[in-house]
Amino acid sequence: MSNHQNPTPPIVLTIAGFDPSAGAGVAADLKTFSAHHCYGVAAITALTVQSTQGVKSVHVTPASELRAQLDALLEDIKISAIKIGMLGHRGNAVVVAEFLDRAGVANVVLDPVMKSTSGVADLLDAGGVKYLAEELLKRATVVTPNIDEAEVLSGITIKDHASMEAAAVKIVERGARAVVVKGGHMEKAIDVLFDGDGVLNLGGDHVKSENTHGSGCTFASAIAAQLACGRPLRDSVLLAKAYVTKAIEKGYSIGKGPGPLDHFYRIHQEPPARGIHEVPQHGMHPAAEPTSR
Repeated sequence: MSNHQNPTPPIVLTIAGFDPSAGAGVAADLKTFSAHHCYGVAAITALTVQSTQGVKSVHVTPASELRAQLDALLEDIKISAIKIGMLGHRGNAVVVAEFLDRAGVANVVLDPVMKSTSGVADLLDAGGVKYLAEELLKRATVVTPNIDEAEVLSGITIKDHASMEAAAVKIVERGARAVVVKGGHMEKAIDVLFDGDGVLNLGGDHVKSENTHGSGCTFASAIAAQLACGRPLRDSVLLAKAYVTKAIEKGYSIGKGPGPLDHFYRIHQEPPARGIHEVPQHGMHPAAEPTSR
């Protein structure tokens, strides 16, 4: 038996809800981590009943069970970065804040999920929103709100690019170390990054695709993975935006609603021609060895 040990990749934790269609939430996060050569682990905050057509109901994990999941991971694994998504209610938000204080992980990406994309389902209760704004913000390396979430966190109505910048500055003033206000639903797909030192505008063209399910989760997870790999924040955000843009471009439909991104677009290969099979050249059973003619 060989004593050789393979190097362990950076380990990234997602704290988020589960989407049965696997386009968003924990499933999207884990795929994103793998696509960035990281190993993903997860703590589930809620089970949702949803498909590509939207969220039908949400069943939030009790705070005690979320705490137990996080404690088990903390006792066993060295975590390089954390991505926080849907929390469900205030109790889970408190558990996550306490966990962050104990864990001491340097790279924390907070995606302040409040409502489903359709706006039908609340994914965080009012008490949770208040706690997130007052406590979780200041524990994160970077916060990644969309326009609606940025309005809630900043108190500013966002109508144009200038108000996006104003909201970003206000969110940092309220305790965040850095923020990316996502402009995907604006006329121009420009995201605004503010880290306290200066504003960086991240331009991009709208990708003509309906297959955007889970794009926000994927963006936050890609930032977390880049940070886990040792890259600085601005580089991590730039690389994450480029990755998500291409993953949307390569996305595909799986049901009757908006489909998922293609998280593994970088590694897809053409399947072998019909009837051609690659034979492994090591560890084969003697009966499987090719015979000479």
